[in-house]
Amino acid sequence: MEHPNDETRRQEEALLARYVTNTDKPVFAIKNLHGIVGAVMARYSRAETGLRETLLREFVKEDKLQMRKADKLIERVLIAYGDDSVGELEGAHLSFEGISMLATKVIEHRRIGGSPIEQSTRYVRYDHKDPEQGYLYVTPEATLNTPHHAVYRRHMDIIFDAYTAMWQPLYEALQEKKPLESAEYDLGEMGARWSELQSDKARRAFKRTYNNDLKTKVCDVLRPFLPLATRANMGLFGNGRFFQHLISKMLTANLPEAVQLGEAAFAELSQVIPHYVKRAKASDYAIRNRDAMADLAGDLFADLQRTPSDSGIRLVEVDFAWIHEQTQGGGDLRGAWRQAADLSMLTAMLFPYVRCDFETLRRRVAGLTPDPLKRIWDTYYGNRGTRRDRPERGIEHGQNHLFDCVTEWAVYKDLMRHRMGTIQVQPLVPDLGFEMPLEIEAAGLGEHAARALEASEALYAYLDQHLPREREYAFLQGHKMRWSVEMNDRALMHMLELRTTPQGHPNYRAACQTMHRLLGEVYPERAQRMAFVNHEDVFWSRSDSEARQRVKESSMDGEG
Repeated sequence: MEHPNDETRRQEEALLARYVTNTDKPVFAIKNLHGIVGAVMARYSRAETGLRETLLREFVKEDKLQMRKADKLIERVLIAYGDDSVGELEGAHLSFEGISMLATKVIEHRRIGGSPIEQSTRYVRYDHKDPEQGYLYVTPEATLNTPHHAVYRRHMDIIFDAYTAMWQPLYEALQEKKPLESAEYDLGEMGARWSELQSDKARRAFKRTYNNDLKTKVCDVLRPFLPLATRANMGLFGNGRFFQHLISKMLTANLPEAVQLGEAAFAELSQVIPHYVKRAKASDYAIRNRDAMADLAGDLFADLQRTPSDSGIRLVEVDFAWIHEQTQGGGDLRGAWRQAADLSMLTAMLFPYVRCDFETLRRRVAGLTPDPLKRIWDTYYGNRGTRRDRPERGIEHGQNHLFDCVTEWAVYKDLMRHRMGTIQVQPLVPDLGFEMPLEIEAAGLGEHAARALEASEALYAYLDQHLPREREYAFLQGHKMRWSVEMNDRALMHMLELRTTPQGHPNYRAACQTMHRLLGEVYPERAQRMAFVNHEDVFWSRSDSEARQRVKESSMDGEG
């Protein structure tokens, strides 16, 4: 005879089966609890029973999972357990579409707890107009219903006209450089050269690989001519704490578009994980500190607001020369070393507010008297009202390796997403030069390129005069900028080995190869252990990757 408890257990298991992947094994996944799972797992941490029983007794029974009933339950859990940590147990997917490339970096700069994926300029062509909106670029609201609107649109159209004019001629020039008949791709059993292919399927796979190889190369060469106003789509997965932090940073940003996107993100996530983003708001503390630091840097180093002449990538070390100066005549080595560490920290705090290399700034900071040094400390930390009022990334300074970089924006865009690094950026001003692709002159497209560059810099100057907060929309991906990245050995190994693979963009490959060489000059043992950094010179960067994709597709077709 069946025991009454057996029937009860079956009913409970049937209830639980909607929310867990199994009801009897020690490892299981949670499902169908979006918006509530964070509260369930938080309760789990203090319950004597397992998660499934806790879920059944406290959440499933009596239909508490109806959201109107669950709201109060979640609120009680958050109050009891603290929503900072609980926020990491609940997540959401969010999409931003048709936003500027400039805005994507504001979003991606918040790197802990979130996983972004962004539309790639390697695969998307921008040589077509939308029937209603025209070319794919963002027009800032500040220009609407003003005389600035026509100026902005005219210059942007010139840039995109030049991009469009270069696309097909460049494709044809590359086609001449690498004709279909002489191209070679390792397609496994299908063959490696056009003349070897025996079937229509193999020829289609080869031709698709060839066309994609050429297309991605054209996109790589032409991306420097895309302004930061260019539209992009990005998807983002993050936990609740990340989104609360992200929205607050967006609402605090100096870019009006980012503020608007922050407001929109708050509205949409409030429909999905409302309890985890409800405290997101602009930080008056951060805004005050940002403005005060800009003023202070202008007061102390007005001459460093101008453009220096140096360029390239440097590995910044401890200022041993300064320490040596301080210890002449029997000075305290330990004290000098500690003071040097503080001076470097202050330099990192000031770095985003000036326009010079790190070492030049550090020497200037070392020459200050105690009063201005204290002003820097006081201004950067500001008046912290709560523990949530935290200074910016200057105080992350002190990791193993600091690289002072002058590269085109496109290289920064690709390397800034590594989450274990500390990135700081100086103002984007198009006077550090432009990384002109060699393929442009070889294809006879210099006139079009010059026209895009001239329109960009003219628009930047105009916006700088009339709408300074919108000026960076006119900055091209090929314009150079100064930025810094700090990483420990493990994070640097990951970035350098990943970003030098043959399928990577040639320019960020070159930047990472330079970083590896500089590291090897100072720390040869560490650099040697980064065994998968690739220093080969690769022109057709997507060839092998595209070929491997065809082989995988062929294998899947066979399985089907």
